[in-house]
Amino acid sequence: MTRTATRFLITLAFAAGATAANAQMSNSGPSAPAPGTGDAAKISQGNQQNNAAYNQLIGAGDAKSSKSEAKPKAHQAPVAATAADIKAGASLRDIKGVPIGTVTSSDGQQVVVDTGTTKIGVPLIAFGKDDQGLLLSITADKFNQLVAAAHAKSQASN
Repeated sequence: MTRTATRFLITLAFAAGATAANAQMSNSGPSAPAPGTGDAAKISQGNQQNNAAYNQLIGAGDAKSSKSEAKPKAHQAPVAATAADIKAGASLRDIKGVPIGTVTSSDGQQVVVDTGTTKIGVPLIAFGKDDQGLLLSITADKFNQLVAAAHAKSQASN
């Protein structure tokens, strides 16, 4: 039974292939070129001219838009903040720009940061600044982990 089914499927596949080949042969006979065609060099040259004109228009549009639009200002790379840079009320971000809190006070060595849920002292050396303001040299997640660890430590000592 298996041999018969296999032979049948092979025969069916050959028949389908032969039908497709016959259909292609009947469509691939000689035919007259379409009206207005025939010179490939003219067509190719026309396409090149069209492409050149298109590219010129696109280039001109880019030049106009770059002149009319203000170029975005490059961000200043972060640098270490000094005690003079840290003022009460200044907002604080992490290294990725995520808001962390607000500066409450500073004594020159330590800065008190209000996170909205707690106030914690952060060493001055951890602060940086860029063109957008103050930032910490760590991520907000790491900062929150350190705050939680500091609270756990203070709870254990009490």
